Amino acid sequence: MNTDPNAVRDLFASHYFIFAFLASLGTLQIAVSNSGIRGLWLTPHRGMTRWLGVALIITGIVIFFLQPMWVEGPWAAGSVEADSITREIGTASWSELAGARNVNDIHGGLDGNKQAKWFPLAAILAFAVSALIGTVNVKTLRNLELSSPSDSPTAAATPATDDGLAGLTNRPYLANLPISFRNFKADIPKVWRTGLDSADRWSLFKMIFGRNSN
Repeated sequence: MNTDPNAVRDLFASHYFIFAFLASLGTLQIAVSNSGIRGLWLTPHRGMTRWLGVALIITGIVIFFLQPMWVEGPWAAGSVEADSITREIGTASWSELAGARNVNDIHGGLDGNKQAKWFPLAAILAFAVSALIGTVNVKTLRNLELSSPSDSPTAAATPATDDGLAGLTNRPYLANLPISFRNFKADIPKVWRTGLDSADRWSLFKMIFGRNSN
């Protein structure tokens, strides 16, 4: 291959990151629209958010696999079927598109370690974008009358004690964090004690010597 493998790897990484971001964002939108977590919606409407999620996933797939047709890389027409070390730089043809990204990682392809790094970053960015836009949705459209009551951000008020995912039903992510953290600090001693008691009941020494934990 007449190019630096590091340059090819950077190209693959940027394409993969965009693909992982769009797919993660779309999957998240489908999940939160189905569960009613409005604090992470990209739109104020449940149905619109769900279909936007589907569109984001499809867009990510289409862009990732069709990019070689207009972005130059190690997939020049006529060289895709060759070994990845002898490929030429250029744009791919439609007939060779299926194998365009089949490049060995030692020649610049994206190996599993790199994917394990880029995918979590893309997923975190997708969550951050959802939280940011969800905050705008909840704050600016809280009193907006929508055609469908089930889609309205004001359909149900979130109790002040609700935290975690339940708190995100009608509360922005950043506003939900302090409540969740406060409830976590209040609940963790009881959870800790319950966990210790449960572990003590399964103590190996008590099981061997037949001692009752009660």
